[in-house]
Amino acid sequence: MSPVFHVASSLVLLGLIGTVLGFIIALSGVSAQSATNLSETSAMVSRLISGMSVALYTTLEGAILNLWLIANYRMLAAGAAGLINGLVALGEDNERS
Repeated sequence: MSPVFHVASSLVLLGLIGTVLGFIIALSGVSAQSATNLSETSAMVSRLISGMSVALYTTLEGAILNLWLIANYRMLAAGAAGLINGLVALGEDNERS
């Protein structure tokens, strides 16, 4: 497997880890007691929103960077194959003449 594909799949995994961490952050401040106490509810909601933000952004970043890296790898691989084919053809033409 190409190192580029390894890095690309690692980005997806890092995005998923960030999602799990975001949910842990979001749910760490949630409790039944906080939900009934009005003064603690705003802090609970703030932590919930902060955790969900971490979860969603890390998932999005992992997915976008994965797609970007795979697209760049495919363009680079196609360009390298074209360059090699061109050099082989040039060498064959020079050998014939």
